[in-house]
Amino acid sequence: MSDERRKNPRFQVEVPVRLTVAGAAFPGHLKDVCRDAVLVETHRTLPIESQVAVAMALPGTGGPLEVGGRVIRVTPGDGDSQRVAILFTAVTPAAETRIDFFIAQHE
Repeated sequence: MSDERRKNPRFQVEVPVRLTVAGAAFPGHLKDVCRDAVLVETHRTLPIESQVAVAMALPGTGGPLEVGGRVIRVTPGDGDSQRVAILFTAVTPAAETRIDFFIAQHE
């Protein structure tokens, strides 16, 4: 049996993102995306259940988009960074369509 718990397949991507938590914005690096979540590497430590806005530009989708989410997992990243799994909680229909388009290009 697989250890994979995701409902949707994930796709690796390497693009910069901007995370905003409680009004403070800071950079991160998108590592993978699926229909309902992202994995971001950042040098900030975020508590589980933190509410986060993620601004990203998925290649081939027409520019930046922003989604809201909550931190569901934090693990060590490269060096002193953290890998933060963010489950989407607020996605506009337009952002959802663009995420779906990106995923369809990689299936």
